[in-house]
Amino acid sequence: MIQTVFVTGGTGFIGSHTVERLLEEGYRVRCLVRPHQINLRWLQGLPVDIVAGDLLDSVSLSKCLEGTDYIIHIAGVTKTKRKSDFFSGNAKATEHLLHAASKMKHLKKFCYLSSLTAVGPSTTGTPLTETAPCHPITTYGQSKLDAEHYCRHFADRMPIVIIRPPAVFGPRDKDILEMFKWVSYGFKPIIGSPEKTLSLVYAPDLAKGIIQASIDERTNGQTYNISDPTIFTFSSLIDYIATLVQKRTIHIHFPKEFFYSIAGVAQFFSAFGKKPALLNIEKARDLLQKHWVCDSRKINDHIGFHTETSIYDGLNKTFRWYKETGWL
Repeated sequence: MIQTVFVTGGTGFIGSHTVERLLEEGYRVRCLVRPHQINLRWLQGLPVDIVAGDLLDSVSLSKCLEGTDYIIHIAGVTKTKRKSDFFSGNAKATEHLLHAASKMKHLKKFCYLSSLTAVGPSTTGTPLTETAPCHPITTYGQSKLDAEHYCRHFADRMPIVIIRPPAVFGPRDKDILEMFKWVSYGFKPIIGSPEKTLSLVYAPDLAKGIIQASIDERTNGQTYNISDPTIFTFSSLIDYIATLVQKRTIHIHFPKEFFYSIAGVAQFFSAFGKKPALLNIEKARDLLQKHWVCDSRKINDHIGFHTETSIYDGLNKTFRWYKETGWL
């Protein structure tokens, strides 16, 4: 029997890769979109069931979930002008979806996509495991941690698994696109420490891990980091991007105080517009951390998951996609 997977955030970057992987593996996919949403973005033309609903309305969600075998909750707020929107769009929305899901009699798994930001950076450079104390440094990270707390509150009513990826990149991603643009202009930005280290995961690999963790019964009640096992320096990644773009770069170092000043100015002027600033004080705090690194061995040990694409191959594929679609 074909099983149905209910996905939130399917029109977005990570969600669309997850939907595509689900379809490849033979699942029936139902995607939640906002009421009156016209632009389906990356879902356009895919054989998915589209249902309109509000993540802050448990009653409407219950109808959308009928007949669902698995729930993969990816939708969330990553940029906003008001801090309260992070908590409503991430924590409260997750609580409402959990409420609706808890009324289902035969739900096999609820998978929540959290973030390494819910834990915070590593202060020593040692990759953080899933048992590391959580000390989020941004409102976004705190809202994701609050959503995790809601998941654990409902864990006695349904099988739940939590996934914490670090920085995610790949085709359709607009964040790493900015790094490609800087390099294409001939600049190598160094933000804060030149020894900055980070963990990364290629979006299609993350999608594979999300699905594997959702389907496997051994993951019930667990939290997993999903990332490439290699720790990278930010500088080395920029150098590799430069080889792809075929540009010689000039180092531009943004000291901590100067970077905060730029972020403050951007945040101030965004108050007069409709869209949130791409860079604000909290985002600057995030980017200035020396180590965003995690240990991903647990999910490999538990269910045998491992990434398929090296980070360098992923960057190459991402670059080619940017060129083919005219983003770069």
